[in-house]
Amino acid sequence: MKRTDVTKAILIGLLSAAVPQLKAQETASPTPYSSYLFAFFSNNSPDGEQIRYALSDDGFNYTSLNEGRPVIASDSIALKKSIRDPHIMRAQDGKTFYMVLTDMRSDEGWQSNDGLILMKSTDLIHWQHTAIDFPTRFPNLPGFDRKNLHAVWAPQTIWDEEAKKYMIYYSIGRHDWEYPVGDRFQPYFKLFYSYANEDFTDITEPRLLLDFGTASIDGDIVYNPKEKEFVLFFKDEGLPTVNHEFHTRQGVMRATSKRLTGPYTVEYKHIHKPGEFPVEGSSVFPLIHSDEYVLMYDCYAKGYYQFCKSSDLKNFTFVQNTPTHGDFTPRHGSVMHITKAERERLEAWSALNIAMRRTEQMPVPTLTLKQLSQRDELLKEARRILDGPCDPTVLKKMTERLQNLRK
Repeated sequence: MKRTDVTKAILIGLLSAAVPQLKAQETASPTPYSSYLFAFFSNNSPDGEQIRYALSDDGFNYTSLNEGRPVIASDSIALKKSIRDPHIMRAQDGKTFYMVLTDMRSDEGWQSNDGLILMKSTDLIHWQHTAIDFPTRFPNLPGFDRKNLHAVWAPQTIWDEEAKKYMIYYSIGRHDWEYPVGDRFQPYFKLFYSYANEDFTDITEPRLLLDFGTASIDGDIVYNPKEKEFVLFFKDEGLPTVNHEFHTRQGVMRATSKRLTGPYTVEYKHIHKPGEFPVEGSSVFPLIHSDEYVLMYDCYAKGYYQFCKSSDLKNFTFVQNTPTHGDFTPRHGSVMHITKAERERLEAWSALNIAMRRTEQMPVPTLTLKQLSQRDELLKEARRILDGPCDPTVLKKMTERLQNLRK
């Protein structure tokens, strides 16, 4: 073999050896997500029962968007003109978002809620919505009439790979299920599920997911790939009692199943940090660039959200209590990963809304007639922009124009 041939052979061998590594680098798919979006409601007032957003870099510490004000007006989406318990998720296509919510106004009473809301978006800002009133939607379903239905609470959505559909699960309470605890009667909640239609505008008839034996609410399902099982987190609700020799006390519990729709096997123990009662609204999400999961829940009597983490979805260690005050006052909500571009759009949208409010609040005596005229035109244009595609560059330019009004 000639020297040149030997050289070629050596080069070919070296390149061939490098190909697997090159292919591995080319085919590696690092996550496109870099931030966390927290969707929540704020308190038990009509103003608080609206959707709010907050952002985080680490999954534990959050800053509210829009100065803590609502991002979607409840009176535009809910039959009750108020909402609670928003659950947000990214669809299988990676570019569509779904949100489901409790259609409820707490100042009408805790037994006045009969439905939920389905929402769909492609930009996290503009949403199509459908309110599902169960007595109207399922008029022939025994026990689900207006008089007997107690509540439809805390819906969440998950993709059912077996059914190839989005499954929506939620808690239902009925008056004919109530049971005595001492000299009082406890509303009995069970977990049910339905499937959404392709347009995410309707659901199928409710089917039982979990009957805990006593009241249970706030279901949250996560798939554990290591154990190849679904993990259902939920709250044992209501007055303390004894269930299968287990003392309920409004804490976070865990159940598992090999199939999304069950049956689920309950572990009769609390998994949240001991001594913190009552808690509700548990939600689990994976940490970005990590194999660990975060479990968060609302310590609503304490004034903070509590965060724990786990690598096996079984054993959780306490991380921190994140105070709820100022602009950030979350109640039961959920967290989703977002990209840098999605975060920039949300931040630009928030900045424009803030600039509009401050422009509207400018005292008239401090403005010239020309500035007054310009203000009206700028605000009109800003509203038109917010109704459109919400391109971050356009949003930022409009914000600057409002901020420069006095110059």
